[in-house]
Amino acid sequence: MKCPKCGYEWKEGHLYCDNCGEEFRIVPDFEPEIENEMNETLSTLLVELAQEEMPGLEENGENDVKRKRGGRFRDTGKKGRILMTAAILFCIFAASAGIAGIYWYRNYSLSYQVGKARECAEEGQYVQAVSYLEKARELDEENGEILFLMADYYYIQGKDEAAIYTLMEIVDAQEEYPEAELESAYDKIISIYSRMGDYQAINRLLLDCTNEDIVTLFQQFIAKPPEFSYVGGSYEEVLPLKLSANTSGKIYYTLDGTEPDENSEIYTAPIFLETGEYTVKAYFVNDYGIGSDIVTNTYTIDVIMPAAPEVSVYSGEYYEPYMIEAQAAEDCRIYYTTDSTDPTEDSTLYTSAIPMPLGKSVYKFIAISEEGVDSDITVRTYKLTLNTDISVDMAISNVINALIRADVLLNEEGNMRGMSGRNVYKLNSVIRIGEYGDYYVIYEYYEDATGIQTRTERIYGVNVQDGTACRITYDEEGKIVLVDI
Repeated sequence: MKCPKCGYEWKEGHLYCDNCGEEFRIVPDFEPEIENEMNETLSTLLVELAQEEMPGLEENGENDVKRKRGGRFRDTGKKGRILMTAAILFCIFAASAGIAGIYWYRNYSLSYQVGKARECAEEGQYVQAVSYLEKARELDEENGEILFLMADYYYIQGKDEAAIYTLMEIVDAQEEYPEAELESAYDKIISIYSRMGDYQAINRLLLDCTNEDIVTLFQQFIAKPPEFSYVGGSYEEVLPLKLSANTSGKIYYTLDGTEPDENSEIYTAPIFLETGEYTVKAYFVNDYGIGSDIVTNTYTIDVIMPAAPEVSVYSGEYYEPYMIEAQAAEDCRIYYTTDSTDPTEDSTLYTSAIPMPLGKSVYKFIAISEEGVDSDITVRTYKLTLNTDISVDMAISNVINALIRADVLLNEEGNMRGMSGRNVYKLNSVIRIGEYGDYYVIYEYYEDATGIQTRTERIYGVNVQDGTACRITYDEEGKIVLVDI
């Protein structure tokens, strides 16, 4: 025989169609019209039977065979047959009602359809299980349990698209379902897409979601455009522009208006926008390789550049020491270098006058405002030569010998009693100390057994003219005081 639903050849012994899952019904479909016709037929049959058994019933009983008992007449044979007929007809009516009840239960009971679906699923008959659930859906279209079961059965069969389509019925009508069911639907859909490797679909799904709690729960899958710490416009200050993303990944950007891609600069720290015009474009790529839309902002920065530092000593050759002083505007800090590199905020901060060093030297100074705007760089080149017979080596030797005579050092190697290391002495600068004249300034370092040198608090001076060694200290007012060794 063939399946009444799809026409597929029904295999003998099977309870369900192997093609569409339609159940083979031994009991025919119930129709109210058929039941009414059956009742009318049975009623007519009852009357006919009664007339057949008692043909003279309408003729005052002339042909009846009667038996007088107690003054009354009774045809027990015919009446018994009538009662028997009535009983049979009652049984027929009862059976019809029972069949109708069974039919109703199997076709209009939600619990029956879901129960049969679970039974089929336990036996691995998922096509039949889905067929039962489809009938259950006709009875209760908004039942989340039915949709979840259908999606699970589709998923087990490897029908990912059908499972997603089923779960999307909950997503599309999310206001009609509890929060827990809605969250579970998103979770299952995202799990299926993740297994398929379709992260773009996850991104689209969540971008369309209006439930902020669910978006937050799965935000690692979303690639939203980067957010800018400043809106586009005109500014009179340097902007430390920050870019941020909704989750982990990389932000790529350009400053010249060109479209960013994965070969562009990667954002790692604030972008300082100084005087000029910038068209900043950026986009975000999350850890799943999903890229966001490109966001663009245009900035016009008009900041007054601070004046370059003024340096008290001009470049040139010198034969006596000078203190190098630098000045800039009050809201600026000065930084400098001595290795010919351009100074930045990471260079040495200028705090007080600098002694001019012996020999050749190059100083570069820069002023940086509170807004972070750099000035032009001031460059000074010096060559200091002293008119003296006392060399630097002689000055250091004089300090060591004075300390040996004072019983501070044991020998010229700088060894001391009870110490495993030794003292080392190095020239720091040449300064003019008021009426005392010009002095070599020598710092003391302690060198341990491993060769590591640490500066001590002791400073020594040697007169560049006569070679006299002394100790340099400071009084309460910060003025230099020379002390004999």
